[in-house]
Amino acid sequence: MGKKYCFSVLVIVLSVFILNPTVFAQDSHTIVPVSDELDKNFFEDYDDIIESQSIADPIYYFNYAMYSFNDFLYFAAIKPIATGYKAITPTPVRKGMNNFFHNLLFPVRFINTLLQGKLMDAGTEIEIFLINSTIGILGFGQVAQNEFGLYTSNEDLGQTLGSYSIGNGFYLVLPILGPSTLRDTIGLVGDYFLRPVNYVEPWELSTGIKTYDSINATSFRLGDYEALKESALDPYIAIRNAYIQTRKEKVKE
Repeated sequence: MGKKYCFSVLVIVLSVFILNPTVFAQDSHTIVPVSDELDKNFFEDYDDIIESQSIADPIYYFNYAMYSFNDFLYFAAIKPIATGYKAITPTPVRKGMNNFFHNLLFPVRFINTLLQGKLMDAGTEIEIFLINSTIGILGFGQVAQNEFGLYTSNEDLGQTLGSYSIGNGFYLVLPILGPSTLRDTIGLVGDYFLRPVNYVEPWELSTGIKTYDSINATSFRLGDYEALKESALDPYIAIRNAYIQTRKEKVKE
Protein backbone atom coordinates (compact mmCIF):
# COMPACT_ATOMS: atom_id res chain seq x y z
CA MET A 1 0.00 0.00 0.00
CA GLY A 2 2.85 2.35 0.88
CA LYS A 3 4.57 1.79 -2.46
CA LYS A 4 1.33 2.40 -4.37
CA TYR A 5 0.88 5.67 -2.48
CA CYS A 6 4.45 6.80 -3.25
CA PHE A 7 3.98 5.91 -6.89
CA SER A 8 0.77 7.98 -7.06
CA VAL A 9 2.53 10.98 -5.53
CA LEU A 10 5.39 10.57 -8.03
CA VAL A 11 2.98 10.56 -10.97
CA ILE A 12 1.28 13.76 -9.70
CA VAL A 13 4.62 15.52 -9.18
CA LEU A 14 5.88 14.52 -12.61
CA SER A 15 2.65 15.71 -14.21
CA VAL A 16 3.00 19.13 -12.58
CA PHE A 17 6.57 19.57 -13.74
CA ILE A 18 5.94 18.29 -17.26
CA LEU A 19 2.92 20.58 -17.69
CA ASN A 20 4.86 23.49 -16.19
CA PRO A 21 8.38 23.19 -17.61
CA THR A 22 9.26 26.66 -16.33
CA VAL A 23 9.41 25.17 -12.85
CA PHE A 24 12.53 23.38 -14.00
CA ALA A 25 13.98 26.37 -15.83
CA GLN A 26 17.60 26.69 -14.81
CA ASP A 27 18.81 29.62 -12.76
CA SER A 28 21.10 32.26 -14.21
CA HIS A 29 23.81 31.62 -11.63
CA THR A 30 26.81 30.27 -13.49
CA ILE A 31 29.03 27.55 -12.15
CA VAL A 32 32.71 27.80 -12.92
CA PRO A 33 33.76 25.24 -15.56
CA VAL A 34 35.07 21.98 -14.12
CA SER A 35 38.46 22.60 -15.73
CA ASP A 36 38.89 25.79 -13.61
CA GLU A 37 38.53 23.91 -10.33
CA LEU A 38 39.92 20.44 -10.91
CA ASP A 39 43.11 18.97 -12.18
CA LYS A 40 42.49 18.16 -15.86
CA ASN A 41 44.26 14.84 -15.42
CA PHE A 42 41.52 13.72 -13.07
CA PHE A 43 38.89 14.38 -15.72
CA GLU A 44 40.87 13.11 -18.69
CA ASP A 45 37.67 11.95 -20.40
CA TYR A 46 36.43 15.52 -20.68
CA ASP A 47 37.29 17.89 -23.52
CA ASP A 48 39.97 20.47 -22.82
CA ILE A 49 37.37 23.21 -22.94
CA ILE A 50 34.22 22.55 -20.94
CA GLU A 51 31.40 25.03 -21.18
CA SER A 52 30.10 26.40 -17.90
CA GLN A 53 26.86 25.04 -16.50
CA SER A 54 24.03 26.99 -14.95
CA ILE A 55 22.47 25.59 -11.80
CA ALA A 56 20.66 27.18 -8.90
CA ASP A 57 21.85 26.38 -5.39
CA PRO A 58 19.19 28.07 -3.23
CA ILE A 59 19.60 25.70 -0.28
CA TYR A 60 23.38 26.05 -0.18
CA TYR A 61 23.67 25.76 3.61
CA PHE A 62 21.63 22.56 3.71
CA ASN A 63 23.60 21.15 0.78
CA TYR A 64 26.92 22.04 2.40
CA ALA A 65 25.81 20.42 5.64
CA MET A 66 24.91 17.24 3.73
CA TYR A 67 28.22 17.40 1.84
CA SER A 68 30.07 17.66 5.17
CA PHE A 69 28.07 14.76 6.59
CA ASN A 70 28.80 12.57 3.56
CA ASP A 71 32.46 13.55 3.68
CA PHE A 72 32.67 12.55 7.35
CA LEU A 73 30.79 9.30 6.70
CA TYR A 74 33.14 8.40 3.84
CA PHE A 75 36.35 8.82 5.81
CA ALA A 76 34.99 7.52 9.13
CA ALA A 77 33.16 4.43 7.91
CA ILE A 78 32.81 3.76 4.19
CA LYS A 79 36.49 4.06 3.24
CA PRO A 80 37.84 1.95 6.15
CA ILE A 81 35.25 -0.77 5.52
CA ALA A 82 35.81 -0.76 1.76
CA THR A 83 39.59 -0.83 2.27
CA GLY A 84 39.37 -3.82 4.61
CA TYR A 85 36.92 -5.57 2.30
CA LYS A 86 39.24 -5.02 -0.68
CA ALA A 87 42.20 -6.41 1.27
CA ILE A 88 40.50 -9.71 2.09
CA THR A 89 38.36 -10.22 -1.02
CA PRO A 90 39.94 -11.41 -4.29
CA THR A 91 39.47 -9.09 -7.25
CA PRO A 92 37.60 -11.72 -9.35
CA VAL A 93 35.04 -12.07 -6.55
CA ARG A 94 34.56 -8.32 -6.25
CA LYS A 95 34.22 -7.98 -10.04
CA GLY A 96 31.75 -10.84 -10.15
CA MET A 97 29.58 -9.23 -7.50
CA ASN A 98 29.79 -5.88 -9.27
CA ASN A 99 28.65 -7.55 -12.50
CA PHE A 100 25.80 -9.32 -10.68
CA PHE A 101 24.37 -6.10 -9.26
CA HIS A 102 24.80 -4.36 -12.60
CA ASN A 103 22.80 -7.12 -14.26
CA LEU A 104 20.02 -6.67 -11.67
CA LEU A 105 19.54 -3.09 -12.85
CA PHE A 106 18.31 -4.30 -16.25
CA PRO A 107 14.71 -3.06 -15.59
CA VAL A 108 15.96 0.49 -14.95
CA ARG A 109 18.01 0.59 -18.13
CA PHE A 110 15.41 -1.16 -20.27
CA ILE A 111 12.41 0.96 -19.25
CA ASN A 112 14.32 4.22 -19.60
CA THR A 113 15.66 3.37 -23.06
CA LEU A 114 12.05 2.70 -24.08
CA LEU A 115 10.89 5.98 -22.54
CA GLN A 116 13.56 7.77 -24.56
CA GLY A 117 12.53 6.04 -27.76
CA LYS A 118 15.85 4.21 -28.08
CA LEU A 119 14.36 0.96 -29.35
CA MET A 120 17.66 -0.51 -30.58
CA ASP A 121 19.28 0.14 -27.21
CA ALA A 122 16.29 -1.46 -25.49
CA GLY A 123 16.72 -4.55 -27.66
CA THR A 124 20.42 -4.63 -26.83
CA GLU A 125 19.61 -4.46 -23.12
CA ILE A 126 17.40 -7.55 -23.50
CA GLU A 127 20.19 -9.40 -25.32
CA ILE A 128 22.74 -8.51 -22.67
CA PHE A 129 20.44 -9.50 -19.82
CA LEU A 130 19.57 -12.88 -21.36
CA ILE A 131 23.18 -13.73 -22.26
CA ASN A 132 24.66 -12.67 -18.94
CA SER A 133 21.86 -14.26 -16.90
CA THR A 134 22.38 -17.63 -18.61
CA ILE A 135 25.87 -18.05 -20.05
CA GLY A 136 27.21 -15.50 -17.58
CA ILE A 137 25.62 -17.39 -14.65
CA LEU A 138 23.16 -14.87 -13.20
CA GLY A 139 25.27 -11.98 -14.42
CA PHE A 140 28.45 -12.76 -12.48
CA GLY A 141 30.23 -12.87 -15.82
CA GLN A 142 29.78 -10.17 -18.45
CA VAL A 143 29.83 -12.54 -21.41
CA ALA A 144 27.70 -10.24 -23.56
CA GLN A 145 30.19 -7.41 -23.20
CA ASN A 146 33.40 -9.43 -23.31
CA GLU A 147 32.54 -12.03 -25.95
CA PHE A 148 29.77 -10.45 -28.04
CA GLY A 149 30.84 -6.81 -27.93
CA LEU A 150 27.50 -5.55 -26.58
CA TYR A 151 27.33 -2.52 -24.33
CA THR A 152 24.72 -1.27 -21.88
CA SER A 153 23.20 2.18 -22.21
CA ASN A 154 23.17 2.95 -18.47
CA GLU A 155 20.05 5.11 -18.70
CA ASP A 156 18.02 6.27 -15.70
CA LEU A 157 14.85 8.31 -15.17
CA GLY A 158 16.80 11.50 -14.43
CA GLN A 159 18.38 11.24 -17.89
CA THR A 160 14.99 10.41 -19.40
CA LEU A 161 13.46 13.56 -17.93
CA GLY A 162 16.46 15.52 -19.21
CA SER A 163 15.89 14.11 -22.71
CA TYR A 164 12.39 15.66 -22.52
CA SER A 165 14.10 19.06 -22.08
CA ILE A 166 13.23 19.21 -18.38
CA GLY A 167 15.92 21.23 -16.61
CA ASN A 168 17.83 20.33 -13.49
CA GLY A 169 15.73 22.54 -11.24
CA PHE A 170 18.19 23.22 -8.43
CA TYR A 171 21.22 21.50 -6.96
CA LEU A 172 20.60 19.10 -4.10
CA VAL A 173 22.98 17.03 -1.98
CA LEU A 174 21.33 13.93 -0.54
CA PRO A 175 22.53 12.25 2.66
CA ILE A 176 24.60 9.15 1.80
CA LEU A 177 23.56 9.27 -1.88
CA GLY A 178 25.49 12.46 -2.56
CA PRO A 179 25.16 15.05 -5.39
CA SER A 180 21.85 15.32 -7.22
CA THR A 181 19.34 17.84 -8.57
CA LEU A 182 15.60 18.20 -8.12
CA ARG A 183 15.06 16.45 -11.46
CA ASP A 184 17.47 13.62 -10.71
CA THR A 185 16.01 13.13 -7.24
CA ILE A 186 12.57 12.66 -8.76
CA GLY A 187 14.25 10.24 -11.15
CA LEU A 188 15.71 8.30 -8.21
CA VAL A 189 12.24 7.94 -6.72
CA GLY A 190 10.87 6.63 -10.01
CA ASP A 191 13.77 4.22 -10.54
CA TYR A 192 13.27 2.91 -7.00
CA PHE A 193 10.26 0.91 -8.18
CA LEU A 194 12.33 -0.70 -10.95
CA ARG A 195 15.11 -1.99 -8.70
CA PRO A 196 14.53 -5.67 -7.77
CA VAL A 197 16.51 -5.40 -4.52
CA ASN A 198 13.95 -2.95 -3.14
CA TYR A 199 11.34 -5.74 -3.13
CA VAL A 200 13.42 -8.10 -0.99
CA GLU A 201 11.80 -8.82 2.37
CA PRO A 202 12.36 -8.08 5.17
CA TRP A 203 13.60 -4.52 4.63
CA GLU A 204 16.64 -5.17 6.83
CA LEU A 205 17.85 -7.75 4.31
CA SER A 206 17.21 -5.37 1.41
CA THR A 207 19.17 -2.63 3.18
CA GLY A 208 22.02 -5.04 3.90
CA ILE A 209 22.23 -6.09 0.24
CA LYS A 210 22.30 -2.47 -0.93
CA THR A 211 24.96 -1.63 1.65
CA TYR A 212 27.12 -4.51 0.49
CA ASP A 213 26.68 -3.43 -3.13
CA SER A 214 27.81 0.09 -2.20
CA ILE A 215 30.88 -1.12 -0.30
CA ASN A 216 31.83 -3.49 -3.12
CA ALA A 217 31.50 -0.72 -5.71
CA THR A 218 33.49 1.69 -3.55
CA SER A 219 36.35 -0.80 -3.33
CA PHE A 220 37.04 -0.11 -7.02
CA ARG A 221 37.05 3.67 -6.61
CA LEU A 222 39.21 4.15 -3.53
CA GLY A 223 41.40 7.20 -3.99
CA ASP A 224 39.22 8.96 -6.58
CA TYR A 225 37.40 11.16 -4.07
CA GLU A 226 40.61 11.94 -2.25
CA ALA A 227 42.27 13.01 -5.51
CA LEU A 228 39.34 15.29 -6.31
CA LYS A 229 39.52 16.99 -2.91
CA GLU A 230 43.28 17.48 -3.13
CA SER A 231 43.14 19.03 -6.60
CA ALA A 232 40.20 21.36 -5.97
CA LEU A 233 40.34 24.84 -4.49
CA ASP A 234 36.82 24.29 -3.15
CA PRO A 235 35.78 20.60 -3.07
CA TYR A 236 32.09 21.42 -2.68
CA ILE A 237 32.01 23.55 -5.83
CA ALA A 238 34.25 21.10 -7.67
CA ILE A 239 31.93 18.19 -6.94
CA ARG A 240 28.91 20.27 -7.92
CA ASN A 241 30.52 21.29 -11.22
CA ALA A 242 31.64 17.76 -11.99
CA TYR A 243 28.20 16.31 -11.26
CA ILE A 244 26.32 18.81 -13.43
CA GLN A 245 28.76 18.41 -16.33
CA THR A 246 28.62 14.62 -16.13
CA ARG A 247 24.83 14.55 -16.06
CA LYS A 248 24.64 16.91 -19.02
CA GLU A 249 26.89 14.64 -21.06
CA LYS A 250 24.83 11.58 -20.11
CA VAL A 251 21.59 13.27 -21.19
CA LYS A 252 23.20 14.07 -24.56
CA GLU A 253 24.22 10.45 -25.20
